[in-house]
Amino acid sequence: MKNLLPRSISGLIYVGIILLGTSGNPWLFAGLMALFMFLCLIEFIKITGFTKLHIVAAVLVSGGVFYYFSKYLFQQLNAFQPETLSFAGPVLFLLACFTIMFSTDELKIDFGKATIGIAYIAVPFSLALSLPQTGYELGKTVISNEILYIFILIWISDVMAFVVGSLWGKHKLAPKISEGKTWEGVAGGMIFTLLAGFMFQKYLLPNERMNWIVIGAIVAVFAPIGDLVESRLKRFFGVKDSGKLIPGHGGFLDRLDSFIFVIPMVYLYLLINQFI
Repeated sequence: MKNLLPRSISGLIYVGIILLGTSGNPWLFAGLMALFMFLCLIEFIKITGFTKLHIVAAVLVSGGVFYYFSKYLFQQLNAFQPETLSFAGPVLFLLACFTIMFSTDELKIDFGKATIGIAYIAVPFSLALSLPQTGYELGKTVISNEILYIFILIWISDVMAFVVGSLWGKHKLAPKISEGKTWEGVAGGMIFTLLAGFMFQKYLLPNERMNWIVIGAIVAVFAPIGDLVESRLKRFFGVKDSGKLIPGHGGFLDRLDSFIFVIPMVYLYLLINQFI
């Protein structure tokens, strides 16, 4: 109970920052994604522990990747028009996640750690820049709120998985990776997230370019996987939390692990739609 107040305050501040950064000014949004990317990258570096030379290389390349995708935020108006080469982003991300889950020998090599860090951390936050639509309001450039709605779906998934798992969870999902997760909790999170996606599509966002039933399904499936990937990373290096920057919640990588996995999948869905 003594941790409830700082946990609640830090949680409200975290949500407030996301609300501010995802619902208006594109510069604020780009700044938020850049901040999250570098905080998560710093935590990844601390968890995995690689040399200064590789740290510098990882930071510089991550910045370059982010800069490359920033052109979609500031130059593409009201359109999702990535290049065919942009399939490389989700593919590299999935390869990094596969390595973390099933080929951990690469995590024993500094070059492997740096490469995986770029693909696992920098790519998702960079891809996020291409998702909102850009428009004008009272003569100012503004972005649409797709990222905010994705965050809301992820929060629904996390909260309802915790609630259902706490009340009825009996069967462990992956006890060797994350002892607290149960199949019942995951199923509960999926059901409520799918319902939320349906409500978004039918009542709140019927004219949006995204099909929120599909987005809800993507979040329902991939948010828990994102959590497992980060848990596997921490378990391999013997770390409980990725950091302590959010009192009562751990680090930013702990809070954003689902977002990190969901964004490349949403991007891939839009990318496939673009070329079909």
